[in-house]
Amino acid sequence: MNITSKSMTRKPTHAEIAHLLTTLLPPRVNDVPLLYHFPQNASYHFQTAQADQVVLSVTPTGRFYNSVGEDPDKAPRTPPQRPQARRDIQEERPLNNKEEGRIPNTVAFLHRPFELDTSRVRADLMVLASHTSFDENLTVGWNPALAEKLGVDISSGNYLCIQGHKGDPDRKIVLVASVSLLLGPLLQAIETEFGSIDHAQEGLSEEIHVLATMNAFSADEVERVLDEAENQHWVPDAVSAGRHVLYLTGQPRKSGLQAAKERGMTVVCVGHRVAEQWGITYLAAKLREAFPAIHVREIYEDELPMHYTATPESRPIYTSRNPESVDGETTPSE
Repeated sequence: MNITSKSMTRKPTHAEIAHLLTTLLPPRVNDVPLLYHFPQNASYHFQTAQADQVVLSVTPTGRFYNSVGEDPDKAPRTPPQRPQARRDIQEERPLNNKEEGRIPNTVAFLHRPFELDTSRVRADLMVLASHTSFDENLTVGWNPALAEKLGVDISSGNYLCIQGHKGDPDRKIVLVASVSLLLGPLLQAIETEFGSIDHAQEGLSEEIHVLATMNAFSADEVERVLDEAENQHWVPDAVSAGRHVLYLTGQPRKSGLQAAKERGMTVVCVGHRVAEQWGITYLAAKLREAFPAIHVREIYEDELPMHYTATPESRPIYTSRNPESVDGETTPSE
């Protein structure tokens, strides 16, 4: 079943949508099942059921239930309060399939499906899910697609994967790449991809020779990145080797920030939720590319506004809303 080489003009089946997701999110033994919730319909057939729309969300929020077509008999009497709209949030009404006079056949995707209330959704809803593989491949860890957008030449092969985290030797947690970039344009590229920067700590150099995208952040991880960069001769074997390294991660951590500061390393933290939302945006783009005949909708959660102070060189150094609180939320892999 080759559905990634070119766009499909007809509406895809549930099986074809699931297949595309498995190519982007390789199965992991300890992950949630991709086929998380099947339609409760005796006539349903996974291989032949065609989808009209796909709805993607990190979690099953009120906005999610509204978009997938909530079962009117089981919806709460008082609807949940609507959060503030994200900069690119899409319309929340379920797709109205007027020409067929029916509710659209919907496939949903959730990154964290654990609180899904299946009693609230229509009987014909198919829910796909990925937690561990999504964290590994579509946040700020082992993510070649993101690295390429930030200036890494993937075709050169000058990048590697660091594996092993919390007792799982196969868990991919970082992409380390050799680059030749200036800090200012790289910060702009990161802001373009994520929409904001939650916290940043400036290093000792404007010249970046190593980019590390990491979904864990502690002193140990900082040293692992430097060890690999030194082994590849991408940085000098010296105490100040970190001066030419930019460490991109989700949530700031005091131990990681301190270790990076001691080594002269630049750190950029985009925030836990924003890192996850990048993955939702990426999946949505891939679905639109492969299946132009269906409606694809992303559901985003609230996010904090960006705050920054100008440096003497007029280049923004971004900080979180509360710079003293950098340990309040876990990164995706933690």
